[in-house]
Amino acid sequence: MKRILVVVVLILLPWIQVTQANAQAPAAADIEQGAKNWQGFFGFQNDCKLCHGEHGEGGFSSALAGHQLTNAQFLAAVREGRGTTMPGFSPTKNMNDQQVFQIAAYLRSLPKPAQRSTTWRTPVPPLATPAQKLYIESGCGQCHAQIFANPRRTAGGLGADYEWFKTATYEHTTAPEYADRGHMRMGNYTRQQVPDAKLQEIWKFFSVEQGLRVPMGATVSEGVPSYNTVTYTITVQNGGTVGKGLTAEYITLTLPLLKGRDPEEVTAVVSATTGGGYMGIQRDPITNSNAAIFEIPRLGPRESKTLTITLSGRGSDRGFPTGMLKWE
Repeated sequence: MKRILVVVVLILLPWIQVTQANAQAPAAADIEQGAKNWQGFFGFQNDCKLCHGEHGEGGFSSALAGHQLTNAQFLAAVREGRGTTMPGFSPTKNMNDQQVFQIAAYLRSLPKPAQRSTTWRTPVPPLATPAQKLYIESGCGQCHAQIFANPRRTAGGLGADYEWFKTATYEHTTAPEYADRGHMRMGNYTRQQVPDAKLQEIWKFFSVEQGLRVPMGATVSEGVPSYNTVTYTITVQNGGTVGKGLTAEYITLTLPLLKGRDPEEVTAVVSATTGGGYMGIQRDPITNSNAAIFEIPRLGPRESKTLTITLSGRGSDRGFPTGMLKWE
């Protein structure tokens, strides 16, 4: 047995040395793929650059361009998190080891910046409340911007409470509602990084100062022509969870009509509507054009409203250049 053990060790040591050497001298393909991983692409988005800079030059967090970390050191930082602002990222939900090594290779290949950037993607607004200031300085705002818009939309659809918020922070990659998600952008914070008292203050900003949002949306179909008119179908829906999500009330749908060079010039006009709630043509101050206005009293979770609008005249086949959905 002793001879066999010695032989195994002698064989493995050179292999380990070669593997470590190769890890520090990656192929050009790994560097190229690492650049793609860093920037993110459809199906594999990540937010590393929002804290570390577009090209690893630093910002809210440290500069990584031209780093001299080994793959093992780089991987440990990604998996365990660092300081109080960087979560730990999961190999199954965020980035696997190979993807991390490719990012490390890409950043290592970049020139080291003469001076770390100190520009934050999301600076603290001059009139920020203490809770908003804490939220941004804790790192949340670098990914979620100044007002936590999208997470508040998710929370509103679930009728979320503080327990949900804790799970979303400490157990993000294993939370029940994300079980079927193949890839996620956010990792998991520890209670040492974000103590409960600190998280409660961030929750105050999230749920009280800003408030949960209803996950409302609207889609407009392709126009269906008929003689000299074109009809569009609009579906307005509350995407919340039945029995949990919030209800939207006083819903207003604004559909600006195509305008000519003169803002007062009438091109496409409304010939007919169905579904109710049509309030006529009003001036839309945002687009400086005439707009068709619909009002819907309320939509609960998973409820939807189908409307149609028929246009005639020049430009009726070009649909709507933009639109806006507002609710309370």
